[in-house]
Amino acid sequence: MYNRKKFIRNAFMGTVAVAALPKLSGGTGIKKYPQKKDLVRLAVIGKGRMGSSDLRTALSTGMATLAGVCDIYDKNLDALRQQSGKEVVFTREYRDILNRKDIDAVIIGTPDHWHQKIAIEAMQAGKDVYCEKPVIHSLQEGHALIAAQEKTGRIFQMGSQGMSSWGNQLAKRIVEAGLIGQVTQVEGQFTSPPQVLRPFAAPDDATAQHIWWDRFLGNAPKRAFDAQRFLNWRNWSDYGTGVAGDLFVHVIASTHFIMGAGKPENVYSTGGIRYYTDGSRDTPDVLLGYLDYPDVQKKGAFTLSLSANQADGVSKKWGSTDFTIKGTRGLLNVGWDQLTLKTPGKTDIAAFSPLKEWSGDPVKVSDNEYLFNGPKGSKGAHHDHFVSFFNAVRGDGKNLADTHFGVGASTAALLCHESYRKRKMLNGNSGKG
Repeated sequence: MYNRKKFIRNAFMGTVAVAALPKLSGGTGIKKYPQKKDLVRLAVIGKGRMGSSDLRTALSTGMATLAGVCDIYDKNLDALRQQSGKEVVFTREYRDILNRKDIDAVIIGTPDHWHQKIAIEAMQAGKDVYCEKPVIHSLQEGHALIAAQEKTGRIFQMGSQGMSSWGNQLAKRIVEAGLIGQVTQVEGQFTSPPQVLRPFAAPDDATAQHIWWDRFLGNAPKRAFDAQRFLNWRNWSDYGTGVAGDLFVHVIASTHFIMGAGKPENVYSTGGIRYYTDGSRDTPDVLLGYLDYPDVQKKGAFTLSLSANQADGVSKKWGSTDFTIKGTRGLLNVGWDQLTLKTPGKTDIAAFSPLKEWSGDPVKVSDNEYLFNGPKGSKGAHHDHFVSFFNAVRGDGKNLADTHFGVGASTAALLCHESYRKRKMLNGNSGKG
């Protein structure tokens, strides 16, 4: 079965190879809404690490064809230009994509501080939107994004792939059935081995001649060209949201989905720059976040505890595909394609018989531990998340992470980031706006 943990880790570390993209061709015909039998004419705006990964996965569904590529780094454009058909438009200017009548939907894989602006303009231009997380860069951006989607009626989906995983779906059913009692805590950790500290050396083509620097900055503070900031934008608050918006948001989204949670009551984060003290970032490389949620659906009031340590090469934890839900009668270790149930005493497995048709027979590890495995042949949550999106674009289903959901999960992540920056606890209403 495909190793999803390795896939997500590689995407985060930037090792997804552009060369692995299949040969692509453009779409034909003009329709406002693609029919079920038609391929969705898709463009990507921001074809970096996750943009490339998203594009490859989207095309692998067989439900879309490439119609446009936008990136402000010449290298990212050239990587696909040689493989693609003549009908595919390549441009540095994202508005060239939005102005095309023969493009149905866009993937937004830009730095965080461009997500909301491009998403709003895309929906106003009649495009459906798949937007990488977090969907907002500041706490004040959420209202306008939701309003734009409601006014235009376009499909919007946040790239929180774990929600489409078999593991999340089963965990939601188990929690809703009360089979682990009242939930008291959800816990997720992210670790990655430290890289050798050495002076930054930009690739030969990462120059002002090949990168549209002013466009990259956008509404961020003006400064002279800096290849390190461009290539490692996630490290800088001007363009990204640190490990909170990049990593915590995955477990937050899954938790909101499973628990039916809205916004936290209180958020507190602490941490610091513990290892990467070479001036390569202003966001923490070690962060701990605590989010208190009320009991809104009689599943339990709980605390979501999250941590990220980018200098821990031993623990090998990746919360997106490995987090824990703790209840008064048991706990669940939730992965994308596997779920483990543990109980204090002997597990009454008969209580899970109503889920058998959906979950299959679990593997008994011991009297108080059972392992549930996802269906064989699964193509993974990333794939299924795009299938959900394309079905919604075709009018054949509802996407799982719309603007309300995306803004809610992103706001909780940004509150973690802001709590660290302000060094104080924040109320959940701090994200209102």
